[in-house]
This record gives sequence, C-alpha cells and structure tokens, in this order.
Amino acid sequence: MKKAIIIFPGKNNTTKKFGEEIANFLLQRGLVTEMIPINNFEPHKLDGVDYLLISGWQNDNEGASFVNKLPPLDGIRTGVFTTYKFFAGNIIRKMKKYLKEKTENLEFAFKSRDGSLSISDKLTLNDFIR
Repeated sequence: MKKAIIIFPGKNNTTKKFGEEIANFLLQRGLVTEMIPINNFEPHKLDGVDYLLISGWQNDNEGASFVNKLPPLDGIRTGVFTTYKFFAGNIIRKMKKYLKEKTENLEFAFKSRDGSLSISDKLTLNDFIR
C-alpha cells in the first residue's frame, strides 16, 4: 500500500485545514496518510514513504532547520502546498529554493486562499499519485 506524509506548520489553522483536505483526498484514493506538524518531524518517518507533501513554514529559520533534518528524498515524489491571503508565489519559490538540495523531484505546488481543496487540486493530486 502506498504511503504519504503531509508536513504542516502547527500554528496556521488554514494551512492545517488544507493539509487535512489533502490527507482526506489521499485516504479516499487508498493511500496510508499521516499528518505531522513541522516541529514534530523526525527523519525516520520517511522510511517507506512514497509521497511527501510539505507546507510553507513560518520563517526562513524554521524552513532551514526543517530542510537540514531531511535526508535526500530520492525516490519520494515531493510536492509543496501553502495557503495565502494575498500572494503565494514568494512562499512557493522559497520552499523550492530550500528543497532543491534534497530532491530533484519537486513536482507539484498547491495553494489555497481558504484551505479548501479545489477540483483542479484534486485532478493535480490524482496525477501526483499516479
């Protein structure tokens, strides 16, 4: 059975809601799914993981600290997601910049203004877990 981990910042309820929407969608598709707050992440959690979805972090220090804990993500399809009030592009660019040292497979970026998973996001997630 395929396994996905979703990492999210513990303080942002909208982002957590978006992560939960993604998790529920993946569960409906038959994946074993686990949500982990970014501050509780431990590298061994990636053992046997097929998909990793990482949410935007609160600041650059938190992002750098998190990425430093990550082992190389070879063989793990990786995507990022974020919520935003005005613009999401800067957050996504920063995440990709930090994560490029760990993976060449950063394939998808999802964003939501209100934490809802759109029909377009669902189609993209279907492609992501193909």
